[in-house]
Amino acid sequence: METIKTFIEGIKAKDIADIFISIAILVIFFVLSIWLPRLLLKIWKVNEKDKKVLKENDTYKGLRSIFLCFGIYLALIILALPATAMAFCIKLIRVAVILSIAKILVGMISPTSKLMKKVKGNEKLQENQKLIQTGTKLLKVLIYIVAGFMIISEFGYDLNGIITGLGLGSVVIALAAQELVSNLLSGMAIASEKPFEIGDWVTIGDISGTIVDIKFRSIKIKTVENTTVTIQNTKILSEAIINSATINARRIEMTLRLPLDTSSEKTEELMKSIRNILESMQEINKNTIQINVTEIGAEAIIIKVFLYTSIVDYDKFLTFSTKLNLTIMKLLEDKRIKLANPSADIYFSRK
Repeated sequence: METIKTFIEGIKAKDIADIFISIAILVIFFVLSIWLPRLLLKIWKVNEKDKKVLKENDTYKGLRSIFLCFGIYLALIILALPATAMAFCIKLIRVAVILSIAKILVGMISPTSKLMKKVKGNEKLQENQKLIQTGTKLLKVLIYIVAGFMIISEFGYDLNGIITGLGLGSVVIALAAQELVSNLLSGMAIASEKPFEIGDWVTIGDISGTIVDIKFRSIKIKTVENTTVTIQNTKILSEAIINSATINARRIEMTLRLPLDTSSEKTEELMKSIRNILESMQEINKNTIQINVTEIGAEAIIIKVFLYTSIVDYDKFLTFSTKLNLTIMKLLEDKRIKLANPSADIYFSRK
């Protein structure tokens, strides 16, 4: 009794105020931990009308735990515990936050999550459902393994010694698993964003061709050389993707180098003839035709032609380009105009 009496007498008014403030903070964050996770889930368009279902949602539970941990942390700061006790409490809070984040990540790839429902609903990925299930299970294990290592590190254990003790074989397995998981995550991102579909003509890095197959770890492209190239999903996300299927027109640029002794009348006549040819072709947008003498250089008179064609299919575009190229060449032959030396070129490019 004497000890209790001494303890009570030793409590100062400031300590009492700190205790009440700490309790108030805990109550506030307890309430916030109920409503703020719901608000965040609504922002992320995760709508769970049934409260019981919402409470079982791993993402909701993880977010709520993080809010509670933050409230406890603020309350402990107000109480100003001894350094040793404070350090131990903070360590426990950090462990709780690590587990909460792991729970949120696992919840994001659970079968009932919005992401996985979207992946399962993708008709093009139906044949990869077993791979998806295997990949998500492996990913869950890796998440908990990483969380376990982080928790071990919090308690002061040397991770380097633990990893070294696993042996070279385990490191090789870990690296292989890392590559698999990277491809699976990239596959999820591609399935979610849908930057291309089967049949689209795409350019990924220095590879161009038609998408013939989309798998969860890679895609297959058929190139103009009629070869099939397999590209890993991780490489796809690290490269710029140009999808020609989304364009509604292709641009053609043509450069003609006429000899310097070509008269202005003959040059103007040639330009008019080229315009007549282009305007007679239904595949060309007539409002986009531009034919100009852009330069009179030391070696040639430069005529540049710009236009857009409504042909977007790449194979058909190449056929049309050849047809147009040959037509202009025949026009030059009919008018007995030879292109200037040493460089004489007609080229096409798409922009």
